[in-house]
Amino acid sequence: MSNESSATTTLDTDRRVFDYMQGYLMCSLFAALESAGVLDDLAATGLRPSEVGSNKFLTTATFEYLAQRGVVSTDDGDRYRLTEFGRAVHADRGYLVWLTGGYGEALTAFADLLTDKQTFGKDIDRNVRWVAVGSAIIGKQDLWPHVADVVREFEFHHIADLGCGNGHYLISLCHEVGVAGMGVDISPDACAEAEREVSKAGLSDRIRIIEADAGNLKAVPGIDDIDLVITFFFLHEVLEHGYDVLVAYLRQIQESLPKGAHMLTAEVGPPEFDKDSPELFTPEYALTQALMEQKLLDEDGWRRAFTDAGFEVRQVIRPELPEARIILAKKPD
Repeated sequence: MSNESSATTTLDTDRRVFDYMQGYLMCSLFAALESAGVLDDLAATGLRPSEVGSNKFLTTATFEYLAQRGVVSTDDGDRYRLTEFGRAVHADRGYLVWLTGGYGEALTAFADLLTDKQTFGKDIDRNVRWVAVGSAIIGKQDLWPHVADVVREFEFHHIADLGCGNGHYLISLCHEVGVAGMGVDISPDACAEAEREVSKAGLSDRIRIIEADAGNLKAVPGIDDIDLVITFFFLHEVLEHGYDVLVAYLRQIQESLPKGAHMLTAEVGPPEFDKDSPELFTPEYALTQALMEQKLLDEDGWRRAFTDAGFEVRQVIRPELPEARIILAKKPD
């Protein structure tokens, strides 16, 4: 008889670290396919690896991986299509594009940012184009239906979108109510993307894009003609410079608008550490904004800021975008 004994190893399938590995790869791959311009084709008609890129070995391995994780399946030669699970992830792809496309480089270099070997905004920065694209996809699904309902409740003729990104919110509003508008953004890349989107939408005669600092309204021509200002996920960048600066900026907007004009904003609140229910988005969002030394206000804080600036807060809505608020304010008649 042999003195050797065999040991049986029980595989622990509840090790969360592997969930994080899958999530990281899934996030990266969805953002990469969006960046390559093929993700919508995958959702609509399916794709063969050869239709994605020239690196046949890697594209094949990518789709095999997605099939192993239940995102795609193939029953027609080598054409892959999204599964039901894959379609659910695709519907929420904006969050993945926003995070990995917009902040991926900074997150990869996080150690250097923590130790000041590199400085955010100088040595490394977010990709404003993919922040804008991801935000637009998120907004279309989880924000826009509520915005569309709100703007039907009052009359306006000229919109200014401050911090417009790629212009999708502005374009949607101009389509919805048949008005003219202008988008303002400090980023040349975002403005170029917005101009392309405006042209694609056939609205170049009604929408103009201005490359300027939306934090300085004096640099924005035509602001006096505006009767609706929208600022989606922009005002916390003003808050970066202090609450008093935020209130002064809101007051500057209020004083620039005609009586009875409206302002519509959307912001994500800070994490609430004492909440009983888990928070889906705010901890991650707050950390990405911390890269820029930006803090977030809760609902009460935004109400106070608008009121201190002379606005009347007319409505606060909780959209599907987790922990976000849509705030409608009005300049008194």
